[in-house]
Amino acid sequence: MSTQASQLPDSFSDIPIPSFGGYIPEAGSLQGITFWPRVGARLVDTGAHYAIRYASGYLFGTMLFVASGGHVPRLIIAKLRHPGLIYFVFALTGIVAYHVIFTTVHGSTLGKRLFSMVVVQEDGSPCQLKSAVVRELGYFIDALFFGVIGYTAMQNTDQQQRHGDEWAGTVVCKRSRFTPQNLRGESRFVVALLFAFIADSALMMTALLLIIAR
Repeated sequence: MSTQASQLPDSFSDIPIPSFGGYIPEAGSLQGITFWPRVGARLVDTGAHYAIRYASGYLFGTMLFVASGGHVPRLIIAKLRHPGLIYFVFALTGIVAYHVIFTTVHGSTLGKRLFSMVVVQEDGSPCQLKSAVVRELGYFIDALFFGVIGYTAMQNTDQQQRHGDEWAGTVVCKRSRFTPQNLRGESRFVVALLFAFIADSALMMTALLLIIAR
């Protein structure tokens, strides 16, 4: 009886609380990734976005050519050559959607996965939708002056957080600092890849439709 009593926790705070999301925060302070590796990951993601953009444009042009019987009106061609503000806004929305979907569903974009990075909340839990949106919108401020704003912010925080990360309460860490069961699986990465590419492409197509319809 005395042995059993000695095994009881001293207080309720000592009782481990299960993670119903299948994710247990890592013990200790999270160590953030420095500026230049994150620039490399962002360049990969920007390249992926442009690849989606050009592939969508090619597909749209092919469908337009077929639909017009091989004779696309010159007015439509002129509009597509000068897409204007509509295309710019939808392109920005597309790359935001790309990052938000990847970060929310898996935690890593294509670039971050290649560089073995993951975005998590400050407590080590998976990045949530609201935080993913906030940090991505914050990127447009951090990227000002060729990234000087974000770089300066990262030097002033212990976890290498740019302004977007601070506002969202997120940290970009090395995946190796987490045990496999505390990371979202590769099947979720495939799902994120599929939906991110579809969303980005759909926004590009919508922009082109609006351009020729105006």
